[in-house]
Amino acid sequence: MNAVPSFEEVIELQNKAIEMQYQHWLHKELGTFQFWILIFVLVVPWLLWWKYADKKRLVEILLYGFMVLTVVTFLDEMGCQLNLWEYYYDIEPYFPRLIPVNYTALPVTFMLVYQVFPTWKKFTIAHTALAAVFAFIGEPLLIWLGIYKLYQWEHIYSFPIYIIIPVFLRWLVLIVAGKQHQAKTKDKPSRDGII
Repeated sequence: MNAVPSFEEVIELQNKAIEMQYQHWLHKELGTFQFWILIFVLVVPWLLWWKYADKKRLVEILLYGFMVLTVVTFLDEMGCQLNLWEYYYDIEPYFPRLIPVNYTALPVTFMLVYQVFPTWKKFTIAHTALAAVFAFIGEPLLIWLGIYKLYQWEHIYSFPIYIIIPVFLRWLVLIVAGKQHQAKTKDKPSRDGII
């Protein structure tokens, strides 16, 4: 093998890793207690969210939730690629890491907080408390269950991230909503011009 691998060599190793990952998932993860916990976490929060979601603000809340989903999935994938942490169990072998947390637990919880706490002060306090729960209870619980393993990461590093993500994304959604409101009121025909 050359000092710098060719692209074909990289692809060959990736294909071997994909097959190994699939075999591991099929024989060591599928159907385990951890697997079923993750299925529960994937499905139940969305059902509860749908029941309690403010349907009048559905588009705004979903925009916020999908922004959360995108950012946390990106950051989680980066952390796994850098070997900061890894997951020993998931509901499928190929897609981005820990789908039940990235696609359900974090977005659904953050959307409910977004809906319930309309002021910046209450929103920030709620997310600070939630950050403590996720970083110092949720992550250790996933470790205890054997789902999550830290390599070059500490729970304390997660704490500010669990605050920064929702605060930044709320700010962004409010800007987008404000621009939409401006566009709607600007394009609205004046009653003075109607005959």
